[in-house]
Amino acid sequence: MNQVKPIKGRQLPTPTPTATPPIPNNLQPECIRVNKVYDWVVLANSYRNKVALPDDCRALVDAAIRAGQEITISCVEPVAPGPTCNVVSIRRESIVVGGTTVRVGVVRFVFGATVLVRVFADGTPLCEFTTTVQFDQEVVLCLPEPLDENNVVCRISALECNPVGNVLLGGMVQLDVIVCVEVQVEAEVKLEVLAKFCSPRPNNIPVPSPTPSFRCPPFVFPPQCPPIFPVANCDCQASVNALVPSVGVSIGVPLVAAVGTIQLIADICPVCDPSSSSFTFNFFDNILPDALPGDQSFSFSPTSISSPTCITVLPGIAIVTGLTVTGTGVRTFTATGTQDTLTYSLTVAETGLGLPDVILFTLTDPAGVLVFSATVTVVPDEQLLVADCVTFGDIVITTP
Repeated sequence: MNQVKPIKGRQLPTPTPTATPPIPNNLQPECIRVNKVYDWVVLANSYRNKVALPDDCRALVDAAIRAGQEITISCVEPVAPGPTCNVVSIRRESIVVGGTTVRVGVVRFVFGATVLVRVFADGTPLCEFTTTVQFDQEVVLCLPEPLDENNVVCRISALECNPVGNVLLGGMVQLDVIVCVEVQVEAEVKLEVLAKFCSPRPNNIPVPSPTPSFRCPPFVFPPQCPPIFPVANCDCQASVNALVPSVGVSIGVPLVAAVGTIQLIADICPVCDPSSSSFTFNFFDNILPDALPGDQSFSFSPTSISSPTCITVLPGIAIVTGLTVTGTGVRTFTATGTQDTLTYSLTVAETGLGLPDVILFTLTDPAGVLVFSATVTVVPDEQLLVADCVTFGDIVITTP
């Protein structure tokens, strides 16, 4: 008979599984190598070139003209070779920008493009040929020394060619060429995120080699040109499309009361870019019997618009938010066409939700005399919008 003996001791439990620690990817200081943009300009210009017809094409054109046929010309841009943009010279100048003297580079570019010219007689293709057109232009750029032509990147983003009239005397045709050009000044730098120059680390890790007997010179990057580029973003922006009738205004020298319709179409700091601001202001006189006889209607177009000053307070008017821009512009009287150059101040402000908004507009002559003033406090809420622009100063940086 088999004997069953009890098992002595204790059984060990199966080990509890443990999770593998995740691979960390935490925020930490990094030094990156990038191309820093010192200036960035977009320009569009039209140039006129005279082009000679090739001999074989000219013979066909002359024969068609003698036969009484109508000659027409078209001009297209072939895919290849593409347009070219080259730097031919750079000169250094000192100019004043915003009251600050800045050393700039005046860069002369030569633009070139190969275009295809087609000639038609009574609408039937007669001949075609390719020709190269060239033109030059100077552009002022932030180009701090020692940056040179190798740091200037030029690209023709669009090109359009149009013939001017028919064949000219001497077998020449005129071509109008419109080019859109993008120019950047850039240089390779090392930046430490968030956005500042960084330096290489010292060689402080021991290696089996003698210590160098000299110290390497520090890395020095060319300074930026703050008065030129980059342009500071706006802190606030506004969009207005308002037409308000029966508004009391003050106009003339000395100021007298008048009544009319105010129209303001404004786009202040679109995409928070102060250089893209625009507005037009129109006053339509009701021509009531008043101290100023005749039609005092006018339109005002600014020639300069400042970056806006954001406001939350207006004397005597409760507002939530608003902005003010100033500058100069040209007033044109509708009835006479008379023009004068004036200084302006434009304030737009939002009140409480759903309540009428506010427009303040003044014009001052070169002697500092106020010649027009309008305070509009009944602007429909949906016709005026002021919004905040989030800038770097609004970002709160915290560290763990």
